[in-house]
Amino acid sequence: MSRQSIYRKLTGRRRGVFGYSQLWTAPDHLLLVKSTRFAEYYQRFAFADIQAVVITELPDRIAAQIWSAIAAIAWAFLALLMYGAFAKGFFVITGALASAAVVVDVLRGPRCRCHLYTAVSRELLEPVDRVRGARAFLAEIRPAIEAAQGHLDHPPAEPASAAFADRPPEVPQPPGYLPEILFLVFLIDAALVLADLRFPSNQIGNALPTTFFAEIVLAIVALIRRAGRDTRRLIYVVLVATLGCIGWDAFNLGRSFLVLLAESARRPHPQPLMTAWEPLAHGEAIFAAAWRITAGVIGLVLAYLSRVA
Repeated sequence: MSRQSIYRKLTGRRRGVFGYSQLWTAPDHLLLVKSTRFAEYYQRFAFADIQAVVITELPDRIAAQIWSAIAAIAWAFLALLMYGAFAKGFFVITGALASAAVVVDVLRGPRCRCHLYTAVSRELLEPVDRVRGARAFLAEIRPAIEAAQGHLDHPPAEPASAAFADRPPEVPQPPGYLPEILFLVFLIDAALVLADLRFPSNQIGNALPTTFFAEIVLAIVALIRRAGRDTRRLIYVVLVATLGCIGWDAFNLGRSFLVLLAESARRPHPQPLMTAWEPLAHGEAIFAAAWRITAGVIGLVLAYLSRVA
C-alpha cells in the first residue's frame, strides 16, 4: 500500500531554458524544487523561520506586447507570399502560436518578483511571477506561517491627529493614455477602410488584419489594466460597446479570406493572394468605418473632458 505524500502542489512549474522550478507545501515547511533536467535540488523553508515575503510588481510590457502581436501577425501573413503547402502551413501555424502566446501573456496579468526572507537567507521564488499568482500564494502560506509563529500583536492606536500629522499627502496617480491610443487606432483604421473602398487597386486593405488585431489586443489590455486604476467609467462603457463591432469585423475579414483561399485552391496555377483580396464588402466597409469614427470621436471627447474636469 503506497504511503500518502505530505506535500501539496502550491504553484505550477516555472519553466526556463535549462529546467524548471516549483513550490510545494507541507504541514510545517515550504519546499522549493529546482530541476536542471539532469538533477533536482530541494530547499526547505520552515514556516517558523520565515521572516518576510516581499512581492515587487515589475514595470508593464504593453509596448512590447503590442509590437510582438503585430510582428506575429505579420509573420503569419508571410504565408500569402508562399506557394508550397508546407511553407504556407509553417508561417500560419508559427504565427498563430506566437499570437496566442502574446494573448496568454496579457491575460496572465502584471508581472512581479517574489523574495522569501529568513534570518540567514534571501531566496527568489521564481514560480511566483505574476501578481495574481502572488496573491493566491500569500493566501495559501499566511495561515501556515501564523499557525507556526502566532498572530502579530497590533500596535497601540495613535491619536487621529498624530496619525495624520506624519503621513505625507497622497498623490493621485493620473490615468494612463491607453484608451486614447485605442480611440486613435479606431480613427486610423476607419481611414484605412475608406481608403481601401475608394482606391481598391492600391491594396490598402491588406494592412487591416494587422490593425484589427492591434485593436483587439489594445482593448483587452485596457480593460484588464482598468481595475482600480482608472475611474473614467464612460470611456470604458464606450470601449465595451465596441467589442462586439470589433468581433463582427474580424469575422467578416476572416470569412472573406477563407473564401479567397478556397477560390485560389481551385485554380490550376496558384497566384499571389494579396492582389485579388477584397477584405470587406461595400456594406461591411461602410459599417466598419462608421462605428470606428463614432467611437473614436466620442471616446476622445470624453477622455479630454474627464482630464480637464
